[in-house]
Amino acid sequence: MNIFYDANAIYEAGTKSIKSAPFKYQTQLFEVNHLLETAQILKDLKEWKYKPTKGKKFVINERGKIRHITTNNMVDKTINHLLCDEVLSPAISPYLIYDNGASQTNKGVAFHRKRLEIHLHQFYRKYKSNEGYILLIDFSGYYASIPHNLCLQNIQSFLKKTDKEEEKITMWILKNLFDVYNVDNKNGRGVDIGSQPSQNIGIAYPSKIDNYIKIVKGCKYYGRYTDDSYIIHKDKEFLKQLQKEIKVIANELGLIINDKKTRIVKLSQPFRILQLSYQLTETGRIIRRISPKAITRQRRKLKAYKRLLDNNRLNYEEIENIFKSWISGNYKNMSRQQITNMSQLYYDLFRRKIKWKNHGKLHYLMEQQLKTLD
Repeated sequence: MNIFYDANAIYEAGTKSIKSAPFKYQTQLFEVNHLLETAQILKDLKEWKYKPTKGKKFVINERGKIRHITTNNMVDKTINHLLCDEVLSPAISPYLIYDNGASQTNKGVAFHRKRLEIHLHQFYRKYKSNEGYILLIDFSGYYASIPHNLCLQNIQSFLKKTDKEEEKITMWILKNLFDVYNVDNKNGRGVDIGSQPSQNIGIAYPSKIDNYIKIVKGCKYYGRYTDDSYIIHKDKEFLKQLQKEIKVIANELGLIINDKKTRIVKLSQPFRILQLSYQLTETGRIIRRISPKAITRQRRKLKAYKRLLDNNRLNYEEIENIFKSWISGNYKNMSRQQITNMSQLYYDLFRRKIKWKNHGKLHYLMEQQLKTLD
């Protein structure tokens, strides 16, 4: 049965959308009318009347970069879940390399960092030395530069084994999405950051580069997290030549390599990937540290969250979840003093202790500072 005409699948997609933000008014309103909304979505899809909305846009400053984020309404979120979970992700996944680390089940930042360390250890065991290089690749304005026409062709190439009717509806929905993106851009480029289809596009679009590096060039120690990639190799000249070849393929895809951030670094010297600093020592040990700037940014964010809380623009549960996510992903790379200082700042701002379910070691470290405070 065509998944887009399956009321049960639409209802389940709506349930996933509700779980993503159950505290919001529009979510609660959608939940109250869940069956009616499901029936209307089914009708719109069957009659080819569905039109995605622009969504609400806001700006965040992330590590000095201005990013334009879009949030979708509940109907769009439901159709995005249906589109991505049932069609795009299953169709795209078989074509992705294992070391493509973003926006996939059981993958993410922690996975990408772990794979980098595995590659560093494998390199050291092979050459018995830390005398090698890492090519760090960064795309400039990645999401904003993706050409719509090439992207649609790219996605359609992944749908060869998909039911023909589902493929037809998938491409129709995506074309409608790109028409919405064009309302702001008017240049046939760019996808919104924040929507589920954009995440699928982000991980899949540069697959041509991934396969060239892994298969054609035989680079075993390669990984990519959306628009950030690394290649580890013994020969610096090999990496220089490969960088030129990657730039040619990127140009064919309409992507721009950021020459300022794309560089070749010795493994024996500190290099940064996803906010962490790494260094491979002569003994094969990996030194891993969180960037002091990342700590400073998080402290500023906590103070900004407190102002938003005081102005009733953010609730405490959201703030707690954001901070728990950040500290859980970074505490292993922080010193005890850094953890203590962050715990103290959080308590001073919000006068509450974080509620933990299953994070014994982190809970213990944070409680050491706060056990005497109430």
